[in-house]
Amino acid sequence: MVNDTPHIPAIQRIEALSRRDPGGRGLAGLAKTGGLLSAAQSLLSGRRTIVATGFCIRSARVGETDGPSGALALADALRRIGQEVVLVSDHFSSALLSVGATRFGSPFPMVILSQAQNEADQAIQALLADFAPTHVIAVERPGSAIDGHRYSMRGEMLDDLVPAADRLLEPGFPRPYATIAIGDGGNELGLGSLRQALKDRITHGELIFCATAADHVIPAGISNWGAFALVATLSLLTGQRLLRPVVHEHTVLESLVSAGAVDGCTRKNEISVDGIAWPDYANIIAEIYREIETLPEGPISTP
Repeated sequence: MVNDTPHIPAIQRIEALSRRDPGGRGLAGLAKTGGLLSAAQSLLSGRRTIVATGFCIRSARVGETDGPSGALALADALRRIGQEVVLVSDHFSSALLSVGATRFGSPFPMVILSQAQNEADQAIQALLADFAPTHVIAVERPGSAIDGHRYSMRGEMLDDLVPAADRLLEPGFPRPYATIAIGDGGNELGLGSLRQALKDRITHGELIFCATAADHVIPAGISNWGAFALVATLSLLTGQRLLRPVVHEHTVLESLVSAGAVDGCTRKNEISVDGIAWPDYANIIAEIYREIETLPEGPISTP
């Protein structure tokens, strides 16, 4: 069993970095801390993990830059420590993930949910039955609010574009796997445990806040930062450097933008995330990376 104690100060610093809130969303600064370590500890016992991501921007009709690169970094890290990984998304973000995955050496299996909810539900049920996950992670994926609809941070209903993926976390039968959610605005899948405490403190919170809860919640200033923080924590617990350096993230974002991804706040096809320009966005990743850079590099990712 891994002794976490020597790593706790570094993990606390990593968590604090990932929760910086340059966009002023509020969630990261208001939510309780501590979910990062418990999520990483749970993941270490995993064998098969589903990673769901992709948040369609209505005006652009394509996925945003926040979510896919963080999800791919997690999938890469888990594959490198011997886990099987399947990605789940929709057709607005699947091409982004496919192109981004080329920067990690080889593709990941992916389930692309139909816009038709009954078909999406059937695909989720089949995946859960066939893959038998030990963990499901949601990274910047729309979650259903208390009224059953999915919303953007602006309060736009997204149901016609984005099928609900809540059955990944609440499948309707006793769940034999653990769930982890990473989000930055409250409307992301799995953040339901924060709803009661924070819905009145987030813009449009009463309307948009997800009602579906995850076992472990990682609030972040930008969801990608939360995913990178989780990879860095896994690195400390395994003694292997599983997070790739910041220059790698630039190549991934270049790939996503080349495939049409837009910044979720500016809605422009550019290398920025949630309205944060590359230099400021990259600085946080670089600071997280510094916490693990002396570790030996983990194994090369293989399918």
